Amino acid sequence: MDKRTQFIYRLVFGVVVIGGVIFLSFKYLMKGPPFLKVLIIGLVAAVSYLVVDYLIKKSKEY
Repeated sequence: MDKRTQFIYRLVFGVVVIGGVIFLSFKYLMKGPPFLKVLIIGLVAAVSYLVVDYLIKKSKEY
């Protein structure tokens, strides 16, 4: 598998992970108290940052 195809697979997997976190967070956990809502927003931000950081690091290796 060439580098471009690997990057596309990583990108698609990253989008699925971020989308899954957002979906599960807002569907199940937004019914809680305000403190929990702040934690959920932090979770979504942290996961998004880590996935994008991983993709950038892997794309610079090529």
